Amino acid sequence: MFLVGYQVWAQETTSFNQRSKKLPLIISFNFNSLATPFHKLGNNFRNGGVRIGTELPYNRKGNLFQTINIGYYRNRLNGDGIYLNSELGYRPNVFKGFGPEFRLGPGFANIYLPTKPLEPDGKGNWQRAINKGKTAFQVHGSVGIQYQSRKLDHIQCSPFLQYEVVGVAGYNKSIPVLPTTFIHLGSRFKF
Repeated sequence: MFLVGYQVWAQETTSFNQRSKKLPLIISFNFNSLATPFHKLGNNFRNGGVRIGTELPYNRKGNLFQTINIGYYRNRLNGDGIYLNSELGYRPNVFKGFGPEFRLGPGFANIYLPTKPLEPDGKGNWQRAINKGKTAFQVHGSVGIQYQSRKLDHIQCSPFLQYEVVGVAGYNKSIPVLPTTFIHLGSRFKF
């Protein structure tokens, strides 16, 4: 009887260890604003987007990690953007799975104008140009709160809420660094 119980426990542990070695799928819905940090947070909810990514743990606990994300955001007044970024993150477990989360890292974005761009045609007239967007370097920094859940049978679901500040360099000549803020609501899933 003891050996049967031990064998079942060993199989469950192996199954959990195999599941914990898989990379998570991270999905979040974001709300963004072109604003300095913590300025008129309600403006973030006028614009939406989505981010999908994964993370690679640096240690056995998984509280030190590297992310890679691809995202899209829509901003009615300042243009839409597609971005790719990577962040170094730290996620301590403070109380029964709850804890803060800190991230910092670089990225690149292609930002599209909110209106149809124009260009000179060489004859003194203006014509519509193709909106290819503008590629810009970004620095992402965020702080959030998360919950490490392990209660679902086949899927580990860990929800989080994150406030992110992004400095966009090279947006235009008059503003060397453009501040953008995001509020992310999402979850990490391990299958």
